[in-house]
Amino acid sequence: MAPHFTDRDERLWQRHAEERPARPLPVGAWLRTLRATLRTHRPASRTTEGAT
Repeated sequence: MAPHFTDRDERLWQRHAEERPARPLPVGAWLRTLRATLRTHRPASRTTEGAT
């Protein structure tokens, strides 16, 4: 015999239905900005060491 659908079950379903859908984080844009910032702020001595 199956359990009955209770008011508590209905409240849980309603709460689940009202939750905001998850949005993807803008990680790609953040990483591009971080890379561009690191590229412009790199010390000159580091780039000359790599070329040697």
